[in-house]
Amino acid sequence: MKYRIKPPEINNRECERIIEGTYHGVLSFSLDNEPYAVPINNAYVDGTFYFHCAVGGKKIDFIQRNPSVVYTIMKYYGTPEDLRSRNNCHGKWESVIAYGNARYVEDEEELQDLLNNKFLPYYGKPKREIAQTSLMETRVIVMEVTKMTARRELETKHTEFYEWEK
Repeated sequence: MKYRIKPPEINNRECERIIEGTYHGVLSFSLDNEPYAVPINNAYVDGTFYFHCAVGGKKIDFIQRNPSVVYTIMKYYGTPEDLRSRNNCHGKWESVIAYGNARYVEDEEELQDLLNNKFLPYYGKPKREIAQTSLMETRVIVMEVTKMTARRELETKHTEFYEWEK
């Protein structure tokens, strides 16, 4: 079978540029042949994704038994009318698929640190003391990225491919 895909260019900056300004994606897990994916918001700093979530739940059970995860971000630049007006299904888009290992953070001191030094700055908010009641209801998932791939098609049928190296 012949593929039309070019080999990816190693370019960490382009992968991370696609992530910039993105605050959500889909975090995927697998356990005993059962896949599971959840839309979730993120912060990204220096090769690590941070996700805040509720206490407990299926994603926590999966991470504790299999920390290997995949996170997908997709950006589409256009409207449904843009797609309808073309004779093909192409539009202007960018995507990142990040692979790595995740851990679930419960320690209050580490939660306070991550929320203040990773999340709030990423969202352009000032640091503040996180209330005890909020800490009791909030947890963080930390994903150390081991591999990342990115694709971009800003011109019809001209797809660029990038890889991120640690």
